Amino acid sequence: MMDACDDPGRFSRRAVLGVGAGMVAATQVGTRAYADENGQDQAPPDVDSDRYVDVQLLNITDFHGYLSPTDVDGDNLVNDGGVPKVVGGAAYLAAHLKRLRAGRRNSIFFSAGDNFAGWPFTVDAHANEPTIEVLNALGLQFSTVGNHELDQRFPEYLVDHIERGEPIGVPGRDSSFPDSRGRQFGGADFSFYSSDVVLDETGLTVRPPYNIVQVDAGNGRKLPIGFIHLTVTSTATGSTSYQPGMRNLDHLETVNRIAAELKAKGVRTIVVNMHEGGAAGRDINALTDPTGPCFTLARAATPDIAAFVTGHWHAAFNGMVPGPDGVPRPVVEAGCHGQMINEITLKLDRRTGAVVPSLTTSKNHANTHEIPPDPRVGKIVNYWVDQGVRRFQTPLAKQSADLTRAPSPLGESAMGNLAADVLLWEAHRQGDEVDLALFATAPRKGSVALAGDGLLYDAGRNAADTAGRILFGEAWKAFGYGNPVLGVTVTGAAILTALQDQWKVSGAGVSTSPLAVSANVSYEVDLAAAPGSRVDPASVKINNQVLEPAQSYRVAALAYTLIAADGTTALADFTDAVRHERDREVFIAYLRAHPTIDPPPLTRVRPAGGTGEGSR
Repeated sequence: MMDACDDPGRFSRRAVLGVGAGMVAATQVGTRAYADENGQDQAPPDVDSDRYVDVQLLNITDFHGYLSPTDVDGDNLVNDGGVPKVVGGAAYLAAHLKRLRAGRRNSIFFSAGDNFAGWPFTVDAHANEPTIEVLNALGLQFSTVGNHELDQRFPEYLVDHIERGEPIGVPGRDSSFPDSRGRQFGGADFSFYSSDVVLDETGLTVRPPYNIVQVDAGNGRKLPIGFIHLTVTSTATGSTSYQPGMRNLDHLETVNRIAAELKAKGVRTIVVNMHEGGAAGRDINALTDPTGPCFTLARAATPDIAAFVTGHWHAAFNGMVPGPDGVPRPVVEAGCHGQMINEITLKLDRRTGAVVPSLTTSKNHANTHEIPPDPRVGKIVNYWVDQGVRRFQTPLAKQSADLTRAPSPLGESAMGNLAADVLLWEAHRQGDEVDLALFATAPRKGSVALAGDGLLYDAGRNAADTAGRILFGEAWKAFGYGNPVLGVTVTGAAILTALQDQWKVSGAGVSTSPLAVSANVSYEVDLAAAPGSRVDPASVKINNQVLEPAQSYRVAALAYTLIAADGTTALADFTDAVRHERDREVFIAYLRAHPTIDPPPLTRVRPAGGTGEGSR
């Protein structure tokens, strides 16, 4: 049998050799998965068990820390052959995994990435430790690095904290919380891999590029199965995962190169486990008009790859795509947020270790609520839900008046100005002597890092709230969406253009997208002037010095703004990026350092002489 630790629900890291990638699997679309009366997928009864080794691959993707069922964007419903099914929840996931694993000698459970760094407050505000405790309990053996696994500083977060269990910040306050058993966080019982995210300085991958799992072939023999791991190619330059000093390699070249390396090591069964996917209709066990990078790769990658397990697109499909030799290969994706488990059953030639494609089956199993939830995992989930309530209610700071998002006629708001000041403070705290900070308070497109009405003085609905008190949860939800603060270098001309671009002609009118500036910046606006020339260049001052268009300046802003994801295009040619902490953690730290917050005056943007409030 596969190596296991004392806990039968958890596999030992010894079962996974951290040297590289690859696990081969092939499945037939249009061929049903064989199942017994209990729904357990099994091989055809006429297959010669003396000739073949049975291997079960179970995978999930894009869990994003959704320990409890969620109805976000309708993710609690899936279409299984035209039948809608209610799905989700880690306790149900554990129960389905137990049933699928029953009686299987070689069962391998892994993830295609984005296990955490999602949106549930409970897990995000506890440094993703609740998610890791649950995945450990589920017996996850390894995972691809998804883009969200790199949402925080590397290697401090993914390697030191998540994998090794080392604290970040102040233990017990920022991380290293007691888990459901009262033990301090000890890290993941599984490892992360990526073959295409590399460090610019060394060219080495940020995590091992592949891993090899040895499966039991009987009579003391082992057969290797290799897993090549890919991370979405936009990771190093994406908004939440922006990582200066990293870059992504081409997926096709990387897969072909590593497959050849594995083959030279004697690995005959190779699977690509990739955090990149596609779309193929709404039926979780079909392919309808498949499109996307995973299908492009599947059509072109070396025939030595037997299957493609995908993610990132939050899609669900299960089907076959011909490779360059015309032989169909399975391409599967298991949705998101704990919606389902994908199962691939492989038959390996006992003599050669090669997979037999014609005997491979695959199925997406909906994580339904038709069976009792697993009590052990349910207890873990309930513990962290309760901890989330307590975390939300923790008093953090005080405010002397409302901090609202309501804009002045010139676009200033108390919450926007505060946000810009927070970004400036963060850069300076990290030793990055930026000259100013910019913050998009109402972007033309995409996400905004401010939520609701801001932070209001009056007591809210939470029983722990009082007038003037800022609760941890209120602050967490009011500012940020998991985006890193960057310090970058831009020209004065770029800054001026960004300020001018707050007003643009839109149809018959003018649209406004305010850009808050830090307290050390001021300028004048003539709302009667045409968009593109409303800001007087001579009035723009940084630390009381007039902005020089040809001069270089250091600016602090969110990555989302700097890469133009929110429509702010003027700053996209920045250089010398330095990554700091994420917006939410930065805001919490700022409030701890400033226990009483006064609304910033709305005096950073002044009307040009005689314009008054003008027209907007």
